[in-house]
Amino acid sequence: MQRLLVFSMVAAVALAMGMGVGLTAADEDWPTDQDDLERGDVLEAIEQDREDVPEDARTAINNWATDNPDELTDDERETVRDWLRDEPAEIDAPEEFEVEFSGGVWITDYSLEDGEATITFETSRYQRVTVSDALAGVDQDGAVQVPSETYELERGETTISTDVREMRGSSTVGVTVSDTTVRLSTEMQAPEQQDENPFRHFGGESGLFSGILMTVGLAVVGTAHVLRSEDSGVIEA
Repeated sequence: MQRLLVFSMVAAVALAMGMGVGLTAADEDWPTDQDDLERGDVLEAIEQDREDVPEDARTAINNWATDNPDELTDDERETVRDWLRDEPAEIDAPEEFEVEFSGGVWITDYSLEDGEATITFETSRYQRVTVSDALAGVDQDGAVQVPSETYELERGETTISTDVREMRGSSTVGVTVSDTTVRLSTEMQAPEQQDENPFRHFGGESGLFSGILMTVGLAVVGTAHVLRSEDSGVIEA
């Protein structure tokens, strides 16, 4: 009986210790201000289940990792990004923007000129965006692989540039963030007047009529010369 009692007490103590260890991560007093964080705190936090770290602490970690990228190695930054994938940093929407995506991503400015697309993004967290050339292969038959490039954006403002197809002064690109795609394009110019002129291959209307007059004139001169030659022949005979 005594042995059974001792065994029960040992089991109870072990269970209590196990519960205490299990609650350590969840009950730890994590810093909620990024200024109070250090590299070791961030590395320790990402070893825990994300749900065991309070939301305000996760936000502080996200902001610290974004503002101090040189404090972490490439692998550590990638690990932190994966751990914080769905954690938006605290950033207000820009006062002016062209396009808004969900998750705190905005296009604040863009230009499509001379075969180059330049797009400026404002993001509240690390994000991947894909830019594709929508006019690629537009004049080809069959299946055409649309060229695209994927960019990794840090929190804040990022401007990217890429070469795109231009047709009649117009370009069109698709911008994909998560599962949302937005098309950016410029107005296609109307064909030039000379392209619509059916006489363009003859130098336009003026060129065509000049050619006709010249041909008629040469024909008249040639006819007169033939008649003169025939007339001279009759007289000599």
